[in-house]
Amino acid sequence: MRRLRVLWARVLGQVSQGREDAALDEEIHEHIALLTERYREQGMSAQDAARAARRQFGNVTLLKERQRGQRGMLLVGELWRDVCFGMRMLAKKPGLHAAMVLTLALGIGANTTVFSIVDAVLLRPLPYAHPEQLMEVRSRQMAGAMPDGAVCYPDFFDWRAQSQSFEELVSYHGESLTLTGVERPQHLDGEVVSWNLLPLAGVKPEQGLGFRPEDEEAGSRVVMISHMLWVSQFGSDPRIVGRRIQLSGEAYRIVGVMPTTFRFPVDAPQNTFWTTLAVDNDGTPKANTANRGNHELAVIGRLKPGVASAQADAEMKAIAGRLAQKYPDTNTENNSAHVLSELTALLGDTRTLLMVILGAVGLVLLIACGNVGNLLLVRSRERTREMAMRSALGANRSRLVRQLLVESLLLSALGGLAGCALAFAATPVVLRLIGDSVPRVADAGVNLPVLAFALAVSLASGFVFGLVPAITSAQGDLLSPLKNGGRGETDGRRGLGSVVIVGQVALGIVLTAGAALLATSYAHLARSDEGFKTDHLLTFMFETPDSRYSSTRPEFYRQYFEKLRALPGVKAAAGSVILPMTDNSVHISFENPEHPLPKGQLESARMDLVSPEYFRAMDIPLLAGRDFSDADTENSPQVMIVSRGFAEKFFHGKNVIGKKLKPGVGNDGPPVWREIVGVVGDVRHGAMSQDLDPVYYLTAGQFSKWCCMYSVVRTGLEPLSLEPDVRRLVASMDGNIPVTDVRTMRDRIGLQLAQPRFAMVLLSAFAGLALVLTLVGLYGVMAYSVAARKREIGVRLALGAPRQMVFRMVLHQAAMLVAVGMGLGIAAALASGSILQAYLYGTGARNPIVLAGVCGLVAATGLMAAYLPARRAMQVDPALALRYE
Repeated sequence: MRRLRVLWARVLGQVSQGREDAALDEEIHEHIALLTERYREQGMSAQDAARAARRQFGNVTLLKERQRGQRGMLLVGELWRDVCFGMRMLAKKPGLHAAMVLTLALGIGANTTVFSIVDAVLLRPLPYAHPEQLMEVRSRQMAGAMPDGAVCYPDFFDWRAQSQSFEELVSYHGESLTLTGVERPQHLDGEVVSWNLLPLAGVKPEQGLGFRPEDEEAGSRVVMISHMLWVSQFGSDPRIVGRRIQLSGEAYRIVGVMPTTFRFPVDAPQNTFWTTLAVDNDGTPKANTANRGNHELAVIGRLKPGVASAQADAEMKAIAGRLAQKYPDTNTENNSAHVLSELTALLGDTRTLLMVILGAVGLVLLIACGNVGNLLLVRSRERTREMAMRSALGANRSRLVRQLLVESLLLSALGGLAGCALAFAATPVVLRLIGDSVPRVADAGVNLPVLAFALAVSLASGFVFGLVPAITSAQGDLLSPLKNGGRGETDGRRGLGSVVIVGQVALGIVLTAGAALLATSYAHLARSDEGFKTDHLLTFMFETPDSRYSSTRPEFYRQYFEKLRALPGVKAAAGSVILPMTDNSVHISFENPEHPLPKGQLESARMDLVSPEYFRAMDIPLLAGRDFSDADTENSPQVMIVSRGFAEKFFHGKNVIGKKLKPGVGNDGPPVWREIVGVVGDVRHGAMSQDLDPVYYLTAGQFSKWCCMYSVVRTGLEPLSLEPDVRRLVASMDGNIPVTDVRTMRDRIGLQLAQPRFAMVLLSAFAGLALVLTLVGLYGVMAYSVAARKREIGVRLALGAPRQMVFRMVLHQAAMLVAVGMGLGIAAALASGSILQAYLYGTGARNPIVLAGVCGLVAATGLMAAYLPARRAMQVDPALALRYE
């Protein structure tokens, strides 16, 4: 209570400060008047008596401050006066301080922009109940080098039945369906899930109750729809639950409408429906839900309270091991499992990439702070006499440091405001650059947590660049400037500036080297041979649902491709189930009579299902044998074509034409032996793939049950100009199958390169900004050094030193700073190179050519920055310099 009373008294004292100050002034005046009168009585003159009275009374200003501290909140008042004084000081040199604010705004704005992305992607929890309990469970090969993979339905059912660590286990995979019975058929993206999705997510439907366990049974067709679909297609009908809709020719009953914010999976915001795994269960032994060889599922689980992820991981490994022993023919290559947090699984390598970018932009801010710190050191030299005078009037050193820190914090606050404005403008641009290559990035924006980060960064920056100059200014010799008219020694300050420049050059080398490595890597990716011509190639997709095309699909596609090839401007047209550059892949094992292996250890390779003329449309060279033709049907001899890499890997380069293999896939029955009738060139199926995977091709004419194919059109026209004709053609053949995913092949490659491209562009921009700031800082330090050494240079010239020698002396000083910084930067770049290794293609993290080029660039630009100060030093007039001093 006593402390509260004291605090309240101080608040009241602060409120009545003006009246109390007037009374104190009157009292002080009376004391001095009495002392003056006493000295007059002792025989002094009026002037001498007044001077002696003031001397005896002491420092009036100090007395006033102490008195205010006793009756009120001294610190608040002093800080306010410091702020007002600081604003006046900033206004005295608007150009210099505007340059400081702009420098800080660039650094703070870049940091705020990147943090807005980091906040949305890394820091925010998943939008489900207790997200820390959510785990992803993956299939794994215990002793192999294969990456973690998808799960088959039977394994998932066994996991769900045997696991004691999870409250819920949910399987899911993507699905596309066509909504008909509305004004215009709509292509919908969604997810096939197990019935317990909502209990796992801890979410309740906005309308309806959701799925039940019996909804997984064969023949069940139920669906939950998104809020957006409910509004756009059904007019927010409040009686939507129970209504039946047509999806790809089948009737589905709506059992729920999900909330506006619901997304599952998190990285699929386009999903508009969720249905149960009953769509994969036709009740026969051949159903997907009974096939242990079809691995297409992702699995997410919610841990029971008190269960650690390591405990769940050990349990799932044990279950997978038992299944491998029980089903050796199918589970030998998937004899283990791996449990990791859902957020970690979702982000993958993106977490490291974002942290690298955040670290890079942090270094940019550090360089910016170094520049502002150097400018403050220059300004402190000009204010040496002011600091000495304030000290002589009674200000202690801590008081001077506080005043200078307040001025620095004002600069950082203005820089923070400008940086936030820059972040508001830059964030949408960066988000467009990133596209869909980073999960959850669409949620990024400058919100309150991001603004709080900007405030914290601004305050921290003010302390970083303001503390050293403030202490340096307050700790120097404050009496000499009053004795010699303002001249003061500046070696210490020049030394600090040089240290800052060395650090800036080192950081600039690290950032520029990283950006150069990413640029080199991206150039390799962009120039890589895809195995086919990517120009003038249009791709698109439409569905041929089983409800209408299960038996007529080959004939439909034959007629469709004939009409497509007849369109004006079309040179070739064909189809593929697994189109390159779509992130889709199917690996299927096969039996090879020349290398017989146990069933559970069969070799496997990438498989694709294509139509005749596919290789011609893609411009993939036919190296041996023949292409598929319309004569290759279900009733003709079964055939296949292999890539050159396939022939080399599995037949060691021998002639494979006429050899037979049995791929582990059939049309509507068991697998059959197929004759190899052709060999084609290798193809890069992913834009970021470093290797050309071996692949074998089957003809769609012999697989009527497989759906659906991408169309590939080779044209001499602008590819997208064919889109209207293509849509009209498909609609004329079936008005209920909308054409979707219309893109040129180059657009698809661009989408796959979005993540390395945005990383390269951002890091290059930050490296360029860091380099510019470093050069500006170097220029400032050299200009300050020349100004500080003006008398020395004048003496040298007066004693006969050639002006060229002065020019070389300044350049030599700059070159030494750059050289030391380059040495430290190269060491740091080599030490940190391994961080980027996972994101590099076609180049190593310690590429000597890249490092040499970066060093040459920094050295050349550094000497350019020192050129003007060196010229200015060479043009010093000795007479004027000595007269000035």
